[in-house]
Amino acid sequence: MHGSAEAGSTPGASDAPAGGSGLLGSQLATRRRNIRAGAFGILAVAVLALLVTYGWNSWQLRRLQLSGAEISTVNLTHALADQASSAFKMVDTVLVGMVNRVEQDGLAASDKDALYALMMDHLAELPAMQGLFIYDRAGKWIVNSAGRSYNGRNNADRAYFQHHRDFPDRGVHIGAPIIGRTSGAWVIPVSRRLQDADGRFSGVVLATIKVDFFRRIYEKIALRPGGKLILALKDGTQLLAIPFSRSDIGARLGATPLFSELAASLPEGGLVETSSRRQDLIHAVGQAGDYPVLLAVARSKDHVLAPWRESVLAAGTALFALAACLGAMGVYLVRQMHERDGLEQELITAKTTLESLNASLLTQSQNDPLTGLFNRRYVEAALEREIAQARRDGGMLAALMIDVDHFKKYNDSYGHLAGDATLIEVARTVQRGACRPRDVAGRFGGEEFVVLLPATDLAGAAVVAETIRADLQRRGLAHRAAPGGLLSLSIGVACIAPAQCPDAANTLLDRADGALYAAKANGRNRVDCDDRRGADSAGKAIGARLRSW
Repeated sequence: MHGSAEAGSTPGASDAPAGGSGLLGSQLATRRRNIRAGAFGILAVAVLALLVTYGWNSWQLRRLQLSGAEISTVNLTHALADQASSAFKMVDTVLVGMVNRVEQDGLAASDKDALYALMMDHLAELPAMQGLFIYDRAGKWIVNSAGRSYNGRNNADRAYFQHHRDFPDRGVHIGAPIIGRTSGAWVIPVSRRLQDADGRFSGVVLATIKVDFFRRIYEKIALRPGGKLILALKDGTQLLAIPFSRSDIGARLGATPLFSELAASLPEGGLVETSSRRQDLIHAVGQAGDYPVLLAVARSKDHVLAPWRESVLAAGTALFALAACLGAMGVYLVRQMHERDGLEQELITAKTTLESLNASLLTQSQNDPLTGLFNRRYVEAALEREIAQARRDGGMLAALMIDVDHFKKYNDSYGHLAGDATLIEVARTVQRGACRPRDVAGRFGGEEFVVLLPATDLAGAAVVAETIRADLQRRGLAHRAAPGGLLSLSIGVACIAPAQCPDAANTLLDRADGALYAAKANGRNRVDCDDRRGADSAGKAIGARLRSW
């Protein structure tokens, strides 16, 4: 019995390990399949995340590229429109002076030699001017800057002469470009009416502006292929276009789609950005002051986006290479199970890196790259949020507009690298003053900074402003071109109750900017406050300036 029992127990003992081994093998195989499926799942998610991130970042970069191009186009248009306005204003001032002199003395009694000498003085001072002329009521040449006798010559056939003869308007008239009879060059006629003591037409005073004066300026601007710059009268008569062609001078643009669209969308005295009806161009138009002259700049979106396409292509190539590497790593992970822990850690590291890159992109989109303060876009968004909050709470909102005094002289004296370092130091000073959690300090552009102070009245905001100004003054940063020998700040302070102000954002910034201008006018290195209350609009001139930024 003992022997048989012992013999019977042997097979049972030998079967147990065999069954346990099969079960263990099955468990290991199942585990391998799960790991393999998990590895492929992780790879799929990683590749998808990279593709989504790549697509989103590419779109954001494209948007930023276009936004920057639109801003630069509007700024360029504004600057060129101001330059054209200045040129016409100087010439018009000369005309006004000559009209007053001739009408006071009488055309027949005027000293022709003195008028000729005066004309030559004006031509020497104003490089834009080609010539000056005086005609009597019949169009006869009385005095001209060419200094030669033109017996029998008559300009009664010119459009500007007929305009002044037929209309009693005393304003300046800017006509279509013509070929000058004395110079033989393309010129823009700018003229005013002469009349006698009874108000009857007695002649015309004419100044001609060289088309080449504007051409030399505009051809220095790099528009890139597909870009265009147009100087034209409001009625659609083209004065000049870049790229330049003499056949384009005097062309009628009124019926062209681009000019019609721009002229129709131009607000009174302002600038307009691109219209959605023209998807191929980024364009802006500005009026040359009060003169009926438009300056339009158009840039090809295709060429504006060329750098973006190159960067996207390079990033896409890198992404493809990265995806291929991830695939190879996944295969290697499946085949080499014993290295799975290390590979999982690499995936975690890659994910962390991706999140860090996303966070870095977010920071770059919100912060000024030089000073580290919030950029203008973020400040404007924060202003809208704080206005909404103040309206809900019925509270106050204050703003500081800060400008570094004589900063251009600082750059001229110490160089732009030193100027950048100084802006960083000023930014730190501003940040120290705006120390509450909800305070927003940002760089508004150039050497201008802005601080938003929620739930702060005018007196409290003035204290913060003085703290910032005094903090920088105590640091004793040298500025040899400044009157006091030290770097200083001018600060404008304003405060509003948004619940009582419909246009709170513009009003607050308008007032702060107005106070800043007052601080500068009152000697700089000081804090000036706008002590108004309510929702009345600030000055239109400053408002137009802020809205054009």
